[in-house]
Amino acid sequence: MLLLAACSGQPAKPDASLVRAKTAIDLATLAGATRYAPADLNHAQSQLQAANAAQVQGDEKRARYQAEEAEANAQLALARTQAGKAAEAALQVQQGNQALQDQMERSNEPPQR
Repeated sequence: MLLLAACSGQPAKPDASLVRAKTAIDLATLAGATRYAPADLNHAQSQLQAANAAQVQGDEKRARYQAEEAEANAQLALARTQAGKAAEAALQVQQGNQALQDQMERSNEPPQR
């Protein structure tokens, strides 16, 4: 009987959804989302709070929905954070290349008398 319930394809309990959302928020925070995607991160945190409140009230469906939304927004915050960091790294490489090019041009100039 227990095996049938586990394989029935029912959605995970809100507790699991809440844990996934909290984990996603923590990952985004550790990655730097407070700097790169603060609005998305704040939205995810608000949705997680709403999910927790719904769970306390016994509204499992709303708790699961809010937790899934929180997780999605945390993942968005993480993606925007990674994109922001990649853009900064690309800019640094571009600036480094420009500095090298400038140095090469200066070294190829004939000496002034």
